[in-house]
Amino acid sequence: MCEIIFSRIFLGFPVLLLWMAGGLAHAACPLELNPPRLVVRYGDSVSVNCSTSSTDHEGMGWEATFGGTGLETDVMVVTWTVKNLTDWTIQPKCHITSKDGEQCLVTFPVILYKTPDRVSISVLNHSGPMVEGTQYQLQCDIQNIAPLQNLVVKWYKGNKLLDNVIYSNVNKRPENVSATLMISPSRNDDGDQYRCRAELDLGPEGPQPHPTVTSEPLNITVHYAPEFLPENNTVEVSAGSDVSLDCSAEGNPPPELRWTNNTAEGNAIETTVGRLRTLNISRVTANATYNCTVTNRLGSITKQIHVLVDVPPQQHPTMFSTAPSSPGTMTTLPGTAKPKVVTFPLELNSPRVVVRYGDSVSVKCNTSSTDHDGMGWEATFGGTSVEQDVNVVTWTVDNLTDWTIEPKCYINLNDGEQPSIELPVILYKTPDRVSISVLNHSGPMVKGTQYHLQCDIQNIAPLQNLVVKWYKGNEPLDIVTYSNVSKRPEDLSATLMISPNRNDDGAQYRCRAELDLGPEGPQPHPTVTSEPLSMTVHYPPTFSRPEAENHLDIRVGEVITLNCTATGRPPPEYRWQSSDFQEALFTPPSEVPGTYTCTAYNQIGEISKTFTVNPKPKGDRTTFWVIIGLGLGLAIVVVIVYVVVKHRAGPNSII
Repeated sequence: MCEIIFSRIFLGFPVLLLWMAGGLAHAACPLELNPPRLVVRYGDSVSVNCSTSSTDHEGMGWEATFGGTGLETDVMVVTWTVKNLTDWTIQPKCHITSKDGEQCLVTFPVILYKTPDRVSISVLNHSGPMVEGTQYQLQCDIQNIAPLQNLVVKWYKGNKLLDNVIYSNVNKRPENVSATLMISPSRNDDGDQYRCRAELDLGPEGPQPHPTVTSEPLNITVHYAPEFLPENNTVEVSAGSDVSLDCSAEGNPPPELRWTNNTAEGNAIETTVGRLRTLNISRVTANATYNCTVTNRLGSITKQIHVLVDVPPQQHPTMFSTAPSSPGTMTTLPGTAKPKVVTFPLELNSPRVVVRYGDSVSVKCNTSSTDHDGMGWEATFGGTSVEQDVNVVTWTVDNLTDWTIEPKCYINLNDGEQPSIELPVILYKTPDRVSISVLNHSGPMVKGTQYHLQCDIQNIAPLQNLVVKWYKGNEPLDIVTYSNVSKRPEDLSATLMISPNRNDDGAQYRCRAELDLGPEGPQPHPTVTSEPLSMTVHYPPTFSRPEAENHLDIRVGEVITLNCTATGRPPPEYRWQSSDFQEALFTPPSEVPGTYTCTAYNQIGEISKTFTVNPKPKGDRTTFWVIIGLGLGLAIVVVIVYVVVKHRAGPNSII
């Protein structure tokens, strides 16, 4: 900005003091900077020339906390030089003084930058493998970087760009900053690498390519529930032939496998660990169905493989076992002696129960079979012994606190079989506490900057039934669900990214933990809501009136007020060019028309507006003719009144 001081009165009328150069008068500050703007790495040297085309001056120089010069006479160029620039707030100014003692100056824009000491990536509030479908927050910590408003944080998965984060904070000094990225990994992300990069985009004057520092890669391991690989679930064989059944599945951790085949001769079970599983069956003589169950800590799935024999069996097959024929091959199981259709003899009056931790529970198991040798419940709590001559047995617990309980009702049939049915129990607990906070930040927020709100939920179960809801006032913002399969209580954190604006100042955010336990669960859903988090948003000043107000005419002795009122948070302060006045309303002296620049500023930013006050021309006789016209009109009125009164009073009357 070029600052010009005006202060002269000629023949009692204010005029602008003009620079005289080459015989032509102009109001521009006759200074030129080379380069006009500079980007400097912290600690590097800097050198800038300030030149003038004016020969009508007393001298020129530089004002600066470092590298300033005195007033140099008889020169056309002065140089500002610093060998080791370390002043983050430096604002060097080149100034020139005219023969009449007037001074103008220009401020040289300097951007001092520093690349970060370290950039690192981590997973917030989590360690170890991730679970497919669960949300996680990656955090990029950037240490000691400046200036923040030129920072761009880039997120990568492998070489794929995922997201860009920019900052509107205006701060020249180095800061520590953290950026976050929300991910919900799938099984395809297992083994992927994530990186974050801090890049300083310093404009065309800055170094090219942009200075960057990249984190070390973060390798992620994703755990996921088992899934069967595509294959045929029906096998046709000739009577007496051998058959191999395949049950291939993948999962992480690698799932364990269990084969079952209920026959009249008993129940054969084998278990192995691996991906390709083969069950060899010798001399199959009858149709049979085999169950293959694969399990890891994230889930369990079962499928049936049907063996169809194309010729009725003539005799029972010989039953024997052989060693595995290849890696991943299981022990041989006997073929089914005879196809047998059995109607399942047990029924629960509640096929599924939802119980609050510590409450009581009671479920009946009944049978329509009269051909049995007793029935009962098997459970860690509330189990019963075999009861004879009954069609109903009841499982009852007064105070259920076993998170992993799996009660089973069983019946002993007279043919020696023991069918059973498992009762699915969901034991739930509402959280001890739900709280909301701002991650890695305290105090007021800045308009346009990204922040992460964190909702901390303590001691809740089961996690797979949790729904986290975010609100601003009463407005729903986001819903987060979880695929983690965990029966025991856990602590959990959910996050929400926001970028507040000035309208959010004073807004209240809340998060709510809700347990959706299905139709068997309590209605409405059990919920616990955090206390509200009130936002304070800081933003730079803005003017409610135009930024430039021109053609304000003023005559000597007249009074005008220049209005520089602005809104901002924190409330802005004011400064007027070439004046110590620091209020929003400024009354300039009528003797000094000219250009007045006002700046409203706070710690977030600043904005300026210009008032141009023009002297009314000397030939402006508008007021004079108005006064003359009013006088003539008044005289005419007086004459008319006199004539009327004289006429009514008669010619000899004295008025």
